[in-house]
Amino acid sequence: MRSKQEEKRLAEEQRKKEEEARLAEEKRKEEEQQQTNVYFKNCTDARAAGAAPVHRGEPGYAKHLDRDGDGIGCDS
Repeated sequence: MRSKQEEKRLAEEQRKKEEEARLAEEKRKEEEQQQTNVYFKNCTDARAAGAAPVHRGEPGYAKHLDRDGDGIGCDS
């Protein structure tokens, strides 16, 4: 049988784990939202924003910026 102190400690550990998971999920969603909100009409815009070159998977990357299809937009 567990003591009340042990039960409180375990409950607090569980609460901390759940809070960490919640914060991690919020951060992931925020980063995902930021990625979807970045759009460059052309490489001139990307360079002006200081984002060039733009790599596949990064905010602002789009196929129309990657002429040679190597996964790096505005690299020339």
